[in-house]
Amino acid sequence: MVFDFRQGEKYISMNFESVSDEMLNDLKKKTILFLEDEEELLQTVGQVLGDQGYSVVGIQTGEEALDRLRQLRPDLILADIKLPGIDGFDFYRKIRQIPHCKELPFVYLTAFNSLEAAILAKQEGAAEYITKPFDIEYLVFRIKSLVPLTQSL
Repeated sequence: MVFDFRQGEKYISMNFESVSDEMLNDLKKKTILFLEDEEELLQTVGQVLGDQGYSVVGIQTGEEALDRLRQLRPDLILADIKLPGIDGFDFYRKIRQIPHCKELPFVYLTAFNSLEAAILAKQEGAAEYITKPFDIEYLVFRIKSLVPLTQSL
């Protein structure tokens, strides 16, 4: 079976008989953009979420994340606040100006343990504000509630 579809100005043909089940599963995976400057945490949380069935794109700066969002269409953004360059709050405000990011669930995962910051994050529309150190089971639970893994293709 061959399907033609348009991508930008180009038409692309795809022969689905040659597409493996693994490739189809990858197409169905929910994507999380994880913005975190600490490499170890980026890898650890990325691995845990990957093991849960999510596709995780790890990025260490807000500027790079903004650049990647020109093409990437994540299902959820998980971000730190204290970052090199633009901080997590500024990043949040900037992505809300991008049409395909206006309604994305946004979760702060931060060591910035301030009641005022948590209130501001929720007032501005963040789905969750989780402080470090955190319980990984709670993080996975919240992400699964915001972006369930099951979907139809």
